[in-house]
Amino acid sequence: MDVYKTEEEQVEAIKKWWHENGKSIIAGVVLGITAIFGWRAYDSHTALQAEAASTLYEQMLGASRENDTENTRVYANRILDDYKSGTYAVFAKLMLAKVDAEAGNLDQAEQDLRWVLQKNSQPEIEHIARLRLVRVLIAANKLEQAMETLNIGKPGDFLASYEELRGDIYAKQGKPEEARKAYEKSLFNTPPSGEAQSLLEMKLDNLGRS
Repeated sequence: MDVYKTEEEQVEAIKKWWHENGKSIIAGVVLGITAIFGWRAYDSHTALQAEAASTLYEQMLGASRENDTENTRVYANRILDDYKSGTYAVFAKLMLAKVDAEAGNLDQAEQDLRWVLQKNSQPEIEHIARLRLVRVLIAANKLEQAMETLNIGKPGDFLASYEELRGDIYAKQGKPEEARKAYEKSLFNTPPSGEAQSLLEMKLDNLGRS
């Protein structure tokens, strides 16, 4: 405003500028305030949604620990119905896959796990779902599909589990040499001492050590 020489010119310039821009400024302020309150409302709603989903998840886990299959399914399906776009929905599907597999509903368990692989974006959960899917496929005697499902680029910290399942597939296909190599690779990448190591040792013994 210092480009204007007199106070009157400044006042007139302000009036003119306000006339031309005042409405847009008011609109911007109103939108800004609305955005702030809208975001707070959204944030509050999201927190409430997460809390409700967490409560259902804990109830689902509790029912599972008590071997209450019926209520485990009820809570899992409620999570999927009400919070299907969140992480808890992935956990609910993993639980349903477990329940289905234990009940012998292998086709449904396979569908549950493939849903998780499609919807999930977290690498660790992807590995868990993939390994469970392979176990289901092996149980269903879909050995070629199981082997294809194992063929990923970077198994990372799950290498031992991938190789153990590869060995299981080879063993079921009647390929003891390939199974032995897979089990030995799994054993090499398994921490010493513990149930996992003992199981691998037993599988190798069953094949006959080379």
